[in-house]
Amino acid sequence: MNFNDNSRRKFMGKLAVGATAGLAFISNPLQANLSSEAFSISDGKLDQTGNEVDKALKALGKKEHPVAYDMSSSNPWGLIWSNVYYMTNNQTGTTPGNLGVLNVFRHHGMVFGLNDATIKKYKLGEFFGLNDPITNSPITRNPYYIPEDGVFPLPGLDGIKALAEKGAMFCICDMARRVYAQFVGQKVGAKTEEVYDDFVKGTLAEVKAAPSGVWVLGRLAENGIAYIDASVG
Repeated sequence: MNFNDNSRRKFMGKLAVGATAGLAFISNPLQANLSSEAFSISDGKLDQTGNEVDKALKALGKKEHPVAYDMSSSNPWGLIWSNVYYMTNNQTGTTPGNLGVLNVFRHHGMVFGLNDATIKKYKLGEFFGLNDPITNSPITRNPYYIPEDGVFPLPGLDGIKALAEKGAMFCICDMARRVYAQFVGQKVGAKTEEVYDDFVKGTLAEVKAAPSGVWVLGRLAENGIAYIDASVG
């Protein structure tokens, strides 16, 4: 996906095509191949992880102007808007350390929560239809972790690592890790458990695993955290 395209109309057209392609992953034939195996996989720590995320959400809700970006698609708009949120709130008197920012990586957006090695091993750029803005080919790394010039449409924007250092919170949907472990496993001829284990081990250190993305979204209102759909620009 080329975020340097001068034409928003062209960009939206590309986004629409990408979204249509993404829906192919949850088509009826594929649903028929999804067994209960994916739903029975667990690292045995979800209860503890859920409690940890719950506490983190409560803490986030006590910060100033807390907001959550729902990144359910394989595009980086939530990260872009997080940068804009930090910039404009800083300009209006709220320092980064006091601002509450959350990005929820769920559904196709789970790819943003994984490291370079995992993305490359399973060709997740091709699987999720996400192109590297520099090469314009399917990603073989996570270009949004520590972005180089040209990754974002504006210069100087922070990636996941730097945003986390400012205090931003990130969550990845474990249900997506489990379900896509089966889909990816079917594609590459690997066992679901092995792929899921790699997804767990390959989750970025800055990203907290939540039982599901919607589990997180369902707790936003009770913690006073605003919701923004970042699936499109």
